[in-house]
Amino acid sequence: MKSLMLDIEDIRKSYRIGPTEVNVLKGINLSVATGELLAIIGPSGSGKSTLMHMLGLLEKPDSGTYRIEGSKVLYDDDRVLSTLRNRKIGFVFQQYHLLPKLTALENVGVPLTYRGLSMTEIRQKSIEFLTKVDIMQRADHRPSEMSGGQQQRVAIARALVGSPSIILADEPTGALDVKTGEEIMELFQRLNRDEGITIVIITHNPELASQCGRSVKIIDGMIYSA
Repeated sequence: MKSLMLDIEDIRKSYRIGPTEVNVLKGINLSVATGELLAIIGPSGSGKSTLMHMLGLLEKPDSGTYRIEGSKVLYDDDRVLSTLRNRKIGFVFQQYHLLPKLTALENVGVPLTYRGLSMTEIRQKSIEFLTKVDIMQRADHRPSEMSGGQQQRVAIARALVGSPSIILADEPTGALDVKTGEEIMELFQRLNRDEGITIVIITHNPELASQCGRSVKIIDGMIYSA
């Protein structure tokens, strides 16, 4: 039996908009096994982006319990949370979020600059992961000199370079054409299958979700089996 990478119990989150309190997450329960490729699928407004923020330690829940690799997340020290996020979680977004003035190689190395590694070590690891996602040939190119698919490969290398416990991918093929999207999904599948990387993909796309090992639905702030 595989160990749990993530485990959330009764996570709730609401926001106040003027005089109205909007309940976005209404008691989410979700476990992700180590080495799993999971899709969380839901329509716009279902709460999936808020759930992504919770999983990524970008927001604090109103109540509930979150464990990463068996350890309970405590929210009372922002520095501890930042370190946990930097070391345990890699992010891939729909719009890539690469720094425009940096090359692909420099972009990949950004997460490592907070760890006190030497420039030589950062460069070596950046080259390693650009090679791993088949984009080393663009190492010296800036984002404006790359296609969307190439930028997303760089973003995936950046997510992987710190050897995180889990990758969270938010609509990772949403800004790509169909063929390029298929190539990115094949890359996720390969990384999961060959290297055992735990990946959670948040999407509204049923076809994308069907290519994952397991999928769950989020509807109106609640998780259901797909």
